[in-house]
Amino acid sequence: MVNKSSIRFSNKDKFKQCIKFRKQGLSYTEIRQLVPVAKSTLQNWLVLAGLTLTREHLQIQLQKRLEKRQAATEASKVTRAKKADQEIHRFVQEYKKFLNDPFFVAGIMLYVAEGSKGDCKLSNSDYRVILIFVIFMEKYFLLDRVKNMRFRIYIHEIRSRDLEKIRGFWSKKLNVNTKGIALSWKKNIVTKRRENADYVGQLSVSISGVPYLARKIQFLSGIILRKYCRVV
Repeated sequence: MVNKSSIRFSNKDKFKQCIKFRKQGLSYTEIRQLVPVAKSTLQNWLVLAGLTLTREHLQIQLQKRLEKRQAATEASKVTRAKKADQEIHRFVQEYKKFLNDPFFVAGIMLYVAEGSKGDCKLSNSDYRVILIFVIFMEKYFLLDRVKNMRFRIYIHEIRSRDLEKIRGFWSKKLNVNTKGIALSWKKNIVTKRRENADYVGQLSVSISGVPYLARKIQFLSGIILRKYCRVV
């Protein structure tokens, strides 16, 4: 039977340390990393001291686990941010050679004007704007309009009878299969049906295949804007 008198004199300091660390909320593993004792010995000592897993100790351990998880999450964010910065820097160094190419500059500024600030996505009702952006992505980033681009039409519900015509229009202009063009209905109320024969809705194209592409384009746009602002 374990009692205070049965603890050898040589172990009394270790016993006191274990009790102190346990009261601080340390787990068995954490205590044994600081005080080299057998797990069974530690368990016996803590039982003797009445420091088994009480609700209070469980709460302390839970809090410690949450703090460790939060610290790991923050460290992961820092690592990802550093990786992104390195990738963007490498990209900018590689693509600086295109900054005197008029079409490249046009593509960058088109995205700045019409593109999303989050994911790499651009939308417009003018097929020429979409087509120029698609060609820009294909030429400079070697992306495929079938594998790396997702197309979606946005049209008002009141034009549902024109759906096939509209899909066919975009399919022909962008040279993509109609099955590759998704559909979203605009449900905002329109008081009068517009009899515009040229109405083809709005089309968006989302790009995948190049990490941090929106941020990379925005960084390049900053270089271009600074250059021309100085000229003005």
